[in-house]
Amino acid sequence: MKRIISILCLALCVSLSGLAQTADPELEHVLDLKVKLGQAFGVGETAQGNRFVIPITGGTFEGPGIKGEVLPGGADYQLQNMDKGRTDLEAIYCIRTDDGVNIHIRNKGIIAGNYFYCSPTFEAPLNSKYAWLNNGIYVCKPAGFMDGGISLRVWKVRDAYNFESTIKPIPPVNTGEISKPAAKQGKIETFTYTAHRGGKTMQKHARVYLPYGYKAKDKKTKYDVLYLMHGGGDKTTSFLTPPNNWFALKDVLDHLIEEGKMRPIIVVTPTFYDDDENIGANRMDDATAMTRNFHTELQNDLIPTVEKAYNTYLEGTDSVSVTKSRNHRAYGGFSMGALSTWYQLAYGINAVKTFIPLSGDIWVYDKDGKKQDARTAAEWINGMIEKSPFAHDFEVYGYTGTKDVAGNPMKGVIEALDKYAPLFRYNTPDANLHYAMRQNGEHFYGHINEYLYLALPQIFKP
Repeated sequence: MKRIISILCLALCVSLSGLAQTADPELEHVLDLKVKLGQAFGVGETAQGNRFVIPITGGTFEGPGIKGEVLPGGADYQLQNMDKGRTDLEAIYCIRTDDGVNIHIRNKGIIAGNYFYCSPTFEAPLNSKYAWLNNGIYVCKPAGFMDGGISLRVWKVRDAYNFESTIKPIPPVNTGEISKPAAKQGKIETFTYTAHRGGKTMQKHARVYLPYGYKAKDKKTKYDVLYLMHGGGDKTTSFLTPPNNWFALKDVLDHLIEEGKMRPIIVVTPTFYDDDENIGANRMDDATAMTRNFHTELQNDLIPTVEKAYNTYLEGTDSVSVTKSRNHRAYGGFSMGALSTWYQLAYGINAVKTFIPLSGDIWVYDKDGKKQDARTAAEWINGMIEKSPFAHDFEVYGYTGTKDVAGNPMKGVIEALDKYAPLFRYNTPDANLHYAMRQNGEHFYGHINEYLYLALPQIFKP
């Protein structure tokens, strides 16, 4: 018998040996419950103690990414044992989320003097977006009492937070062959459209990359669209055909499509300035405001006109049509263009599903114009997104470099999103926040277009 126990212990040790040794666990807030209670009634003194029952008649609950109602029909079954000086409780009931998912809860705990703690277990449908509740150890305690009920706060036990160990490195890219023109080349056109800003109407232009084989008359073949916003002081050509022999995105796109690593797409590179002629003529405050507000122009002016002019999935020019085709649209940007990407996510998630911020963090200011810290920015954008019906249907692919001036600020905001913004899931099986850093990566289009070379095949799979 001892030998069997020793073998079992050895097997357990071996199975646990692959797990990382971590610091003491932390608690992560999951939700708060406000449970309404009915009139308690007693069963009487039993062999186990004095049993009485408290009906659960309703209530509400809310937490990051989850809220709804407590369903009536459950109860808290309590057992007083005066010899032990404590009361054992077991509450069994169901909750229903605001999108109609029923979740079963069994909450067991003890009351001993001022000590009142419980450990709930959740049973959520495996095919629901709340299935993550099934896998965890939870701790619960009262957060106060209310008229006819009790407030409860629930935390999940997790490993101590360590963001650094989860950052993925960007593998080196051999730019030699890719920087040469491909055998099958797409073409770049200039697209002119009318934009509206602050009551003013202006003519603007964007560059449009059309993949090899694109035929305007072939209305049956439709293309996804990627919008890319340049950085401060740059132009509509900065991504596709940058100066100084940088690694050009046009070559990247041609090679990826020719080699079958991604499906053919249309790429549009606009400007947040009035037009190219005014680049650099505005103060930083003006440029920042233009960048953060470009989402309005994108959704109201650029998308409806450019996507109706080419063979895309957009069927009409109204906001409903733009929303219906959001799965076929991505938006990204470099530096200040990354700032416009975060604001597009905050204000225009209904128009775009996939976001690609490149070397840029979230700039959020208080009423006095002071830039807020990463946690405040993360909580702000989470609060903006959770208002949308697409709060659980978006993807973010963020990239930067270790020598990039925006590298540490961007890493800080990604860390804050992971830690404080529950709608963003990083380093999980169902992650919607993807982030990587290039060793010695710097703040220029040569490295930025390397990141796109790696990201685009993930987003626009063949």
